[in-house]
Amino acid sequence: MEEMRQAALELEAQGRLKTGEVDEEGSGEWEDMSDSEEEETQEDAVKRASKAASAAKKAAGGGKAADDDLAEYNLDAYDEEPEGMVGVLAGAGLAVFQSNDEDPYITLPDKDDDSENEDENIIRPTDSLILACHSTEDGHMLDVYVYDDDEGSLFVHHDLMLNAFPLCVTYMDTAKKGASGPGNFVAIGTMDTEIEVWDLDCIDSMIPAASLGGEDQDAKLGPAATGKKKKKKAQKQLKEGSHRDAVLGLSWHPTQRHILASASADKTVKIWDVPNETCMHTLTHHQDKVQALQWHPTDPAVLLTGSFDRTAAVLDVRAAASDWKAAGKWPVSSDIECVQWDASNPNRFFVSTDQGNVTCHDARKQGQGPIFTIGAHSAACTGLALNAHVPGLLATASLDKTVKIWDCRGDKVDYVASKAMEVGQVFCCGFCGDAESPYILAIGGKDSKLCVWDVACSQAVRKAWATGKTDADYAGVEDDLGLDAMRISRADGRDSDDDSDSDEDEDGGAGGDAGDEEMAPPPKTKKAASGKKKKGK
Repeated sequence: MEEMRQAALELEAQGRLKTGEVDEEGSGEWEDMSDSEEEETQEDAVKRASKAASAAKKAAGGGKAADDDLAEYNLDAYDEEPEGMVGVLAGAGLAVFQSNDEDPYITLPDKDDDSENEDENIIRPTDSLILACHSTEDGHMLDVYVYDDDEGSLFVHHDLMLNAFPLCVTYMDTAKKGASGPGNFVAIGTMDTEIEVWDLDCIDSMIPAASLGGEDQDAKLGPAATGKKKKKKAQKQLKEGSHRDAVLGLSWHPTQRHILASASADKTVKIWDVPNETCMHTLTHHQDKVQALQWHPTDPAVLLTGSFDRTAAVLDVRAAASDWKAAGKWPVSSDIECVQWDASNPNRFFVSTDQGNVTCHDARKQGQGPIFTIGAHSAACTGLALNAHVPGLLATASLDKTVKIWDCRGDKVDYVASKAMEVGQVFCCGFCGDAESPYILAIGGKDSKLCVWDVACSQAVRKAWATGKTDADYAGVEDDLGLDAMRISRADGRDSDDDSDSDEDEDGGAGGDAGDEEMAPPPKTKKAASGKKKKGK
């Protein structure tokens, strides 16, 4: 380029010479030049100009080739952001789109993702809730399972972290304080003196909706002893009306849904007003730990309790405190594990013991022996469930790892079916409260295991009750497993035996994590809310 400029200047100078345009200072020099020298100078300038033009042409051709190589990068528009792309990396080929709808690599739109998450939180009318507590090294949990009978699916909908070791659990639909409609709540008795009441409509709850009894966090602790002797540990101050030992059993009132009864290792039974978190009555009619209790299904004032003092008691909570001591009692052979009223015959109740026996009693005949006794299991009978919708359908569960079905209609009992469960030692069982799925039995066992058994899959159950199911409905489903002969004693002294093969394993004593389970009817609301209750659980 410099050569071209030089040649252009010389040509310009030659042109000025021809026209006579010469600076005054250089006029003498140009006048002395001969014609030959002038021609030679012009000739050299033309050569240099031609040479410079050739070099410029070459340079122009090379630049075009370079431009062609860089054209694909569109460097002229380097600083301009392509439409629909944002971010400093867009020019380097890394596209960042303003929405997932514009991204060709995302096949599902955002609204589908949101709807999928919402579907996971929806509890359908055909679903049933199963509440199961368990403890691990990491802590104590309440698992809220959803079971769909139509699809046969069982999964954990959500879980809640508990504050203490759980011992018993019960579902209820009482209304919140100041609310008009029913809610979805669970009460949990623990090794501590406190009863925790949790709102099941809140998935991410960190604290219970209500606490009955337990330590009074607002009260000041008494001063520790002083002096040369070792200081004594300060005593925890409990709330007024609180239990003073572990809570072993709970029962919600069937009609007065704000009322809860609790049984404790402190030998007492307490009646609670849940919304107000106050203790209404304290019953002291037992001489040892009270293990289990249940409200009467039709008489709102009658309560059934069972104790380690080897008696079952029936009393009217409206009576004066002096009359509670004189409550009607029925003696049994060993410590009581479970008690339950017979929904199909309100005058009868059942008791299971730690020796594996189950007895049936007439509540109108105080102090008399049982109507019949079942030698149901070889270990403690820890689960007792009478079906509220199918008369006479009784399920028993035991630490011998089995669950058995009995027909208790009338004043006799017949063995129907059994199953060796795959949950180890069985701690509890309960029938579904929904009239449309009365044969669904939830079972909780050792090491936090839970399973669901449709007892109607047993051919013997279908023969004993009109289940509405046929053999074709359970094609390919395993039937009952064999068990040892059962001993059934009647009030008239006669025994009856049912012989069958045994395939069960012996296991001594209870071990592992303690837990409890309750199967609740489908909630009236449709959708679980996170953090607070919303319409539609």
